[in-house]
Amino acid sequence: MMKLLRKLLKKSHRRPSTEAPIKEAPNIPEGQLGTYAENVQQLKNVFKGCNDIKLRELQPGTLTNGTIFMVYVESLSKIDALEHGISFMHSLVQPPKNLRPNETTGSMEARKLPDFKSVVEWVLEGWSVYCLPNGEVYAVNTYLPPQRSIERSETEGIILGPQEAFNESIQTNLSIIRRRIKSTDLKVKAYKVGKYSQNWVAIVYMNHLAQSEYVQTLEERVQAINIDLIMDSGDLAQMIDDNPNSPFPQYHMTERPERIASHLLDGKVAVFVDGTPFVLSGPASFIEFFQTSEDYANRWAAASVIRTLRIVGVLISISLSALYVAVVTYHYQMIPTDMLISLTESRARVPFPPVLETMIMELTIELLREAGARLPAKTGQTIGIVGGIVIGQAAVSAGFASNILIISVALSTVASFITPSYIMSSALRAIRFGLIMLAGFWGLYGLFIGLLMMVLHFLRLTSMGAPYFSPFAPLRISDWKDTLIRAPLPFMKYRPTNTRPKDTDRQPFKKEATKRSIPTSATVDSEKGESE
Repeated sequence: MMKLLRKLLKKSHRRPSTEAPIKEAPNIPEGQLGTYAENVQQLKNVFKGCNDIKLRELQPGTLTNGTIFMVYVESLSKIDALEHGISFMHSLVQPPKNLRPNETTGSMEARKLPDFKSVVEWVLEGWSVYCLPNGEVYAVNTYLPPQRSIERSETEGIILGPQEAFNESIQTNLSIIRRRIKSTDLKVKAYKVGKYSQNWVAIVYMNHLAQSEYVQTLEERVQAINIDLIMDSGDLAQMIDDNPNSPFPQYHMTERPERIASHLLDGKVAVFVDGTPFVLSGPASFIEFFQTSEDYANRWAAASVIRTLRIVGVLISISLSALYVAVVTYHYQMIPTDMLISLTESRARVPFPPVLETMIMELTIELLREAGARLPAKTGQTIGIVGGIVIGQAAVSAGFASNILIISVALSTVASFITPSYIMSSALRAIRFGLIMLAGFWGLYGLFIGLLMMVLHFLRLTSMGAPYFSPFAPLRISDWKDTLIRAPLPFMKYRPTNTRPKDTDRQPFKKEATKRSIPTSATVDSEKGESE
């Protein structure tokens, strides 16, 4: 059976019988620049049929003293920026002799382009390109695309803490991080990914905190990507995972700047992708997906209780429905007598076995969840609430499900929403169906086998080479103060050891810093009271 499965997988990965693949985007001529007329003709040939790319020839006496041919993407440039670019090129009709390729000059960011391939690339980047009569070509940064403003996060809502979120512009996202971490130790390395999309991907890290092997690993994996299009951080994460076949995420994916700033200061490495508000960071551990930035803004006791509730909610969401199937099918003697009588009466009209009954209701809930997520906000909430109540009551009345199963499925669904990370919540939702099937086949033994397989999978899983189940395996008790509970901030002296930071000290050991300060006015008042 396994041999047959391997053969099918090999056939599914076999390249289709077509023409030889094109490794680079077509229609980009190679070679050096020529004369003014040759450059203009090549530009017209390359951008033929691209109506959003404007090609204009400025005659002497209009805006400049000499003939200049300009190319720009209309939707990525503003008129004001183009006028500044033309004024800037007016001073370069007689270009300085000491200007070298890729050198920035003048008040605007400009580059002297060495070949025709770079000309096309900078035009597609949103810069305006100018061909001068002497055959030289310059690119000026007039890139001002329309973009979404900084708004609140829609997927990671919190009550305490900063409310801003990343947007789709990589420049804006990097500026938000720079505003939070004002240090020259914050390094940024940028690469282009995608044969046709040419997305900018930035690897961000703290030079004196992040391990160089993590940075090198990410650089090698990002540069090795050869794909047509990278649309989102999720696409990139699947290309650089240690274990791409695992259902569990191996990188944090968030749109909250304070979380990324915190991860960077813990020695992690972040990956920004242009065109998406979600940012990756790693290495990640399993327990970190159930932590939020709000935990650190809240008091430590309340934050610890909420974290414990999240872990309990995860256990309920993945095992409660499977536990119902196992107990009702094989271990009904474990049910108290009064409850067993009520369960027997409610299941008397149900024509399906417990495993099929549970799968039908779980699939129904997932359909309602997906429908509510895809519809507009107000309509989706109404459909989710009303649909759940109506379908649940109708299923019990029609004899499709028992009352206790409806309660079990409802609790599992509510508990699944308590997981802060959407990608982790989606993985746990998928695992739940497997546990239900195992419980239907082998009862509690099947449920425990499924949970044991999950733990074994966590033990062998890694994120950028770091253990995924840390600090539980390998055992690192010093990191437990920020796992199931959140210790008071003065006790969190060291950074987590999972990332192996170069500098482990987060805050110094100084008793003076922890002493309670007494205001001067209070001291004077107390002295007056004693004298009286």
